[in-house]
This record gives sequence, C-alpha cells and structure tokens, in this order.
Amino acid sequence: LIQELIERLLQEANNESNQKGWCDKATADATQKRDYAAEKVRALNTEMAKLEAVRDQLNEELDTLAKEIKDIKDAQKEAQEERDAESAQNKATVEEAQQGLDALNMCIDLLDKFYKTIAKESVDLSLAQKGPEDDAPDAGFDSGEAYLGGQSENGGILAMLDVMKSDFTRTITETQKAEEKAEHDHLEFMTQSGMSLSTKEEAEKAKKEQLDNTESQLSTAEDNLHSQTKILQGSIQELLELKPVCIDTGMSYEERIAHREDEIQSLNKAMCILEKYAEFGPEGAAGAC
Repeated sequence: LIQELIERLLQEANNESNQKGWCDKATADATQKRDYAAEKVRALNTEMAKLEAVRDQLNEELDTLAKEIKDIKDAQKEAQEERDAESAQNKATVEEAQQGLDALNMCIDLLDKFYKTIAKESVDLSLAQKGPEDDAPDAGFDSGEAYLGGQSENGGILAMLDVMKSDFTRTITETQKAEEKAEHDHLEFMTQSGMSLSTKEEAEKAKKEQLDNTESQLSTAEDNLHSQTKILQGSIQELLELKPVCIDTGMSYEERIAHREDEIQSLNKAMCILEKYAEFGPEGAAGAC
C-alpha cells in the first residue's frame, strides 16, 4: 500500500511537472499576445487620432476652397453680364451717333452744294414785259437779280452744323475708346481670376485625393483596431481562464513539490521500517531507517 502511495505521488509529481510546463507556455503565449495587442491598440489609436486631425483639416480647407471657387465663378459671371450689357450700350451709342453723323453729313453736303449753285445764278429779263408790278414796293433785291438764299447767314448755319458734327464724332470716338478700355480691363480681370480659379481647382483636386487616401487609411486603421482589440480581449480571457488552473491553486508549485517530497520521504521511511521490522525485529528496525 505504501509503495502504491509513493508511486501515485511520483506520478502526480510527473503530471504536475507536465502541467507546470503547459501552464508556463500557455501563460507566456497569452501574455505575449496581450502585450503585443495592447501595444498595437495604443499605436493604432495614436495613428487614428493623427489621421482624424488630417481629415478634419482637409475638410475645412476644402470648404474654404469651395467657397472661394464659387465666389470667383460668381464674380466672373457678374463681370461678364456687366461687360455684355456695357458693350451693347456702347454699340448702340456708337450706332446712334453714326446715324446722326451720316444724316448730318448729308445735310451739310446738300446745303453746301445748294449755296454754291445759287451763287452763280441770275435772272434774264430781256423778254419780261412791264406791268403794274413794276410799281410795287422794293422786295429787297434789284430787278432781274436772282434769289441767292441767305448767303450772309449760310456760313453761320454750316458752322453750327460743323459743331454738331464734332459732337457726334467726339461721342463716337470717346465711346469707342471707353469700349476698348472696358474690354481690356474685362479681359485682364477674367485672365487673373481664371488663373486664380485654375490654381484653386487644382488645389481642390489634390486635397480631395489626399482626403480619399486619408479616409482609406483611417478605415484600414479602424479595421486593424477592431481586430487587435478582439485579440487583446481574447488573450485577457485566456489569462483569466488559466488563473484558477495555473496560479490560484492554494500553494505555489515549489511548495507543492516540497510538500510532496516530504510525503514521499516519510512514506519511504515508513516502508523501510516495516521491511527492517520484519527482518530484525522492533529494535533492529528503528536504527536501520
């Protein structure tokens, strides 16, 4: 019986040694997984915080660019509408002034020809018969003299028409110059604003690509965080499950070994005493063991 007890204790010692090795390995593996996952979770949280900051900054910059682009397009549209209206008004002014100038030139040409023609005319009275009208009051010009128009006033009329002609000409010239300057200023504005618009649209395109890349990285980091969190939770659960089997056993592994060795030693001594007792008697058994 004592031998069976000793063998059972030796088997328990061997089993416990195997369990100790298994517990040490399982605990080490679970602890390593826990520590690795915890470090990855910390790193991923830091990475995600940076990516979220970049994402928020890019969204803010894109909002600003969108507003600036809209403002430029609105300003270009308004400037084009104003330019079209101004150009149409200038065109109408020039056409109206040109029509007036053409009509005035016709009038001046007609009067000039009229006065030059009648200045050369005279009346032939050789065949005229005298009658009562010969005794009529003086009409203001000599008998037989042709009517030559308002020769003394014609210079004033033509001069007045020349002034009007100058007014029409000046209106046309000044309007055309104003149109040229307005068109030049408009083209300069459209060129400068177009360059600014192109720059901002390129920046918007680049930032949208950067935002897409950042959101993709953030999504990947979130997936990795979820995966590492599951690993961390699983390793902690493993350690919790190992604790009652490998740690909370009432005494340490070293204490159990020492206790078992004492028990084996006592059983061996008891078995020795019994063997010696059978061989030498009571007195011989006590001294031999």
